[in-house]
Amino acid sequence: MQYQVDPALMGRQIYQILATSFDREILLQIANTLGAAWGADFCFVGAVVDHKIVNPNACWQNKSDRPNAAVEAADDGAAQIPERSQTPNLKSPSISLEDPVLAKVLADGEIVAISDSGDYLGDSLSNSPVTSLLGRAILAGPARFAGALNGVVVVGKSQHYEWSAADRESLESVSEAIGIAIFQIKKNQEIASLNQQLQRQAKYKNLLGSVTEAIDTSSEVDRILQQVIEHTVDTLQIDRGQILLLKHTDPLLKTRSGNQTPKAKVELVGEFPLKKATNTDTIAPSDAGKHITSAKTKTKEKTANSPSKIPNSKSNNSSAFWLAESNLCRRAFHSAPESLALADARELIANEPEGAAEILKLQGIRALLLVPLTGANGDDSVLGFLMLQHSEIRDWSPEELEVVELVAARSSWAITQTQMLKEAKTLVSERTDQLQQSLEVQQKLYEQSANQLEQVHKLKVIKDEFLSTLSHELRTPLTIMKLAILMLKQAEQPSASRIKYLDILEQQCSKETALVNDLLALKQFEPQQVPISVTKIDLKPLIEDLAGDFEKKWADRGLTLKVDVPKFTPSLETDPDSLKRVLLELLTNAGKYSASGTAVVFDVSEAIGRIVLSVSNFGPGIAAADLPHIFDKFRRGTGITDQAIAGTGLGLALVKCLVQHLNGTIDVSSCPAQSSESDELWRTSFTLTLPQSLADIGHLGE
Repeated sequence: MQYQVDPALMGRQIYQILATSFDREILLQIANTLGAAWGADFCFVGAVVDHKIVNPNACWQNKSDRPNAAVEAADDGAAQIPERSQTPNLKSPSISLEDPVLAKVLADGEIVAISDSGDYLGDSLSNSPVTSLLGRAILAGPARFAGALNGVVVVGKSQHYEWSAADRESLESVSEAIGIAIFQIKKNQEIASLNQQLQRQAKYKNLLGSVTEAIDTSSEVDRILQQVIEHTVDTLQIDRGQILLLKHTDPLLKTRSGNQTPKAKVELVGEFPLKKATNTDTIAPSDAGKHITSAKTKTKEKTANSPSKIPNSKSNNSSAFWLAESNLCRRAFHSAPESLALADARELIANEPEGAAEILKLQGIRALLLVPLTGANGDDSVLGFLMLQHSEIRDWSPEELEVVELVAARSSWAITQTQMLKEAKTLVSERTDQLQQSLEVQQKLYEQSANQLEQVHKLKVIKDEFLSTLSHELRTPLTIMKLAILMLKQAEQPSASRIKYLDILEQQCSKETALVNDLLALKQFEPQQVPISVTKIDLKPLIEDLAGDFEKKWADRGLTLKVDVPKFTPSLETDPDSLKRVLLELLTNAGKYSASGTAVVFDVSEAIGRIVLSVSNFGPGIAAADLPHIFDKFRRGTGITDQAIAGTGLGLALVKCLVQHLNGTIDVSSCPAQSSESDELWRTSFTLTLPQSLADIGHLGE
């Protein structure tokens, strides 16, 4: 039966198919249209590049029980001629370009019409599976675009058929339309491929941006690594990602040395499993308590809702294993700095020790990618690994490898910088502590220097006051003596005057002698160079003698001396000369600073093994600031020099030395007088405590 094929109609139909159909259906509908138009048993339409059949291509086949049934286009790059059974997953023999019919079409670029392939090919192809599927009657021709061959069309019938010239012309007439269809599909595929590539590049750019943001916004390396693994898993849509860090027992073995495996712990510090909408049972579930979010959930929300994805490796030894105990990690370590990409890792996973496999959760995993985390600045040390896992066989594309390696490089930088920052903080802390200690030492030295300067200033003031006082005390007697001598030189002086001037000379000379003796005594008693001469004395006669002398001296000033001595005065073993000198100085000092018309009080009391002597006077008192320094050499109370009160500042200093020489103690107090009608009178008391006997000397002050 001859079919009348209308070329114009077929051309319009092909262009209509181009305008209304999806790319994946265009060639299949064209093959269906051509096969139905010729009443053929099958029709194949496919693209050709470099004499090879490539995508897109489609094959239509007519069934005796299902006329004009169509089969779907092949997706693996070669034309697929299905079996009669129409089973979707059956693999069919591909159309080979070595077939003489196709070879002639591609070589000559002309239409080939064969009414009976057996007569045309002879017995040479009797064993070829290709020829048996093409049928007996074959009409084949090229498809062209812009004059260049870019495809092939094959129409076949299972029975002998004589192809007419009109059939040839019809096939030739649709050649350009089919070529346009193939060109359009290929261009659309190229555009789609470019769009996919741009989308992938945008996703990879966003991934790198997210990693950079995580590094810039966080100072905690564990949080940074957790965010890195979450972003990476979401972007690549893989089943699980893990961050593994190496903890070297010997820092000197961080770098790789031949095939030697260092002694290091592999710790799981970050993990994120992706929960897909389908195939949820492929990956073993994560540990209890882990928060798993949908792949559509934003990474920031996942990080905020799941602060810890795995048990803390620092406190849980179950999240760590030795590097030598893992075939995968050991192989990745020795492959560094290159990545270990395994499309199908079943064999290697099967040989992984149970402990490491359990921590790495390798059950159900087929594809693996281990990217080493290496040291910065070309350092050959391996810090750890970024591990990606997938439950299906997966080829890791060069683009994926490149972006994951960039992520690993930035993660390595974050780890290194964090370690350096930690070391820097420790160093700064140590240096700060040292600086603080140095400042404290300098502060103490400064305070000591300031105190020393203050002491020097005080000593200078004391020295100036002493020199002024000493100058006055020395010059005054000398001046008087000089005047007395001048008067004595006058011959007409009467005998009484001469005796008077000689008495004056004697008195002033005695003063000068006493002053010099005080200086010498102070010099001797300070280092306690003078031995103590102990004698048993009775205090009462000594006190009465002193009282009589001072009452005479103070009579012209209206001063009186009140002596309070117990009826039975105990004896005292001490140095009488030193004790007399102490009492003499205290009474002299009391009279010097007593107000006119007041009384000096001399009290004697007895304590356990001690004799307490107290001399008190009523006068201007001693300033509180002067009390601690009242016994210092050359020290006089504030304003004493201005008041022209005679003295050198040596009397009380000599008293203290003598008291210490006697193994006693002396204290001073000055406070407002309670019985005084005037607020200007203060009671100043010097209290002397002496051991009663030689046996009590060692217990004084206990």
